[in-house]
Amino acid sequence: AQTRKLRARWSPELAQDLNAYHSLDAEVELTQILSEQIALEIDREVLNDLLTQASAANYYWSRAPGKFLDKETGLSSERASTLAGGPSFTGTVREWYETLVETIIDVANQIHRKTLRGSANFVVVGPDVATILEASVLYKPAYSLDGDGQVSGMVIGAEKVGTLSNRFTVYKDPYFPRNKVLVGYKGGSYLETGYVYAPYVPLIVTPTIFAPEDFTPRKGVMTRYGKKMVRSDFYGTVTCADMSVI
Repeated sequence: AQTRKLRARWSPELAQDLNAYHSLDAEVELTQILSEQIALEIDREVLNDLLTQASAANYYWSRAPGKFLDKETGLSSERASTLAGGPSFTGTVREWYETLVETIIDVANQIHRKTLRGSANFVVVGPDVATILEASVLYKPAYSLDGDGQVSGMVIGAEKVGTLSNRFTVYKDPYFPRNKVLVGYKGGSYLETGYVYAPYVPLIVTPTIFAPEDFTPRKGVMTRYGKKMVRSDFYGTVTCADMSVI
């Protein structure tokens, strides 16, 4: 069982100023922020479990065009000379970036081979890897536009940003490790469950409590939940090397 607790306090003067100048209720705003932070911390914990315990396949890929890595060890595979046999690449940078999609598909097929349930259908990446995927011709964005034609909506933490190769739902998380790709399969029944997150105490918000020493108002939120990796073969990773190369 896991417990998440957060609390916040604010001054009456701040609350009065927010209400007078901006028509905002400080208590409502702080409660909303605390709820978002609780959800953000739970996301971090669940994604970290999936990333560290994934066992279907843990492959490697390099962003440096033409640098081939052994997918299982991450060691560089180079030719001794221009006449020697071995891997070589003569395409463009964009064509090289497509090999990342190939590596992701390779992990997805390993998940299918080990689970016999289905190929992976989602990936989670950080902004650095998302830069590569979003420039791919196989990527289809899923942003919404506001009345001015601008991309709208702000999500704290992971958010759905599009699809890749018409088979993977792509989630971008600004807190995700910059050189990692989490590849996973989400099934349609409990028989296809890889990881269980089970909250048994929903988000509880305490009444406003005044501290006895200075009468500062305080409010807290709490939730309790259980979590368990049921089958790690539903998840795999890709480690991207040379991420500073553009």
